[in-house]
Amino acid sequence: MSRYISPFLYFSMIVVGCIAFFSIAGVRVGMIEPITGFSFLRKSVFAALILSCIAALSALLFRRRSDGSKLRFCSMVLVVSLAYSTVWIAFYLQKLGLPKISDVTTDTEVPPTYINVPFIRKSSDNDLTYNAEWAELQQAFYPNVEPLFLSKPKTRVYAAVLALMDANGWQIVSEFPEAGIVEATARTPIFGFRDDVVVRIIEEDNHIRVDMRSCSRMGDQDFGENAERITTFLKDLKNKLTVRKKVALRY
Repeated sequence: MSRYISPFLYFSMIVVGCIAFFSIAGVRVGMIEPITGFSFLRKSVFAALILSCIAALSALLFRRRSDGSKLRFCSMVLVVSLAYSTVWIAFYLQKLGLPKISDVTTDTEVPPTYINVPFIRKSSDNDLTYNAEWAELQQAFYPNVEPLFLSKPKTRVYAAVLALMDANGWQIVSEFPEAGIVEATARTPIFGFRDDVVVRIIEEDNHIRVDMRSCSRMGDQDFGENAERITTFLKDLKNKLTVRKKVALRY
């Protein structure tokens, strides 16, 4: 019976690896929906944990039998499967304490309004009506999500927003230059969940104010993705508009 343990562990490790690869690659190439890919990945983590237990018991068995080669193989399977599951469990636990919100904005009183995005969303997707109860949660967990104030011309800021969205690989949904509105769709790095973004650029007190809103299409919790997207984008936008070109000195 023990002679079948090594082939079983090898085959199981290959299966778990294939499921993990398919759960992410399948989403990225459009074969499966992100929610399906996430479900596959979760199953692969559970399978890896079970495989770790089997590999650990098998290692004890071969240690008692003083079978060095099979002991080393079982130990290798144990380390690989345990490392894989630990990485994803640690990632989940890190995000577990974040609030259950899926719509984040720099202006919680008058959030930027989506104009054309509602027409590309499915009826099963999240509602685009901003929930005012999320404002307090956002302030508590993401206090750095704030509007950006610039002293640059509005047209320049608008052009920089478009350029930065394009550089990030976001799909532009609509442009309203006169109103200072841009809508786009971004995707999360791993599973490719689609989040819709709207940027509003207005003149306020002799400055240009840039507000941004990012809303997930599915799920009641974004695990901080929308807040991180906003803070990163506005930081990059500020750097893009305030960086000074270095003038080479000639001697």
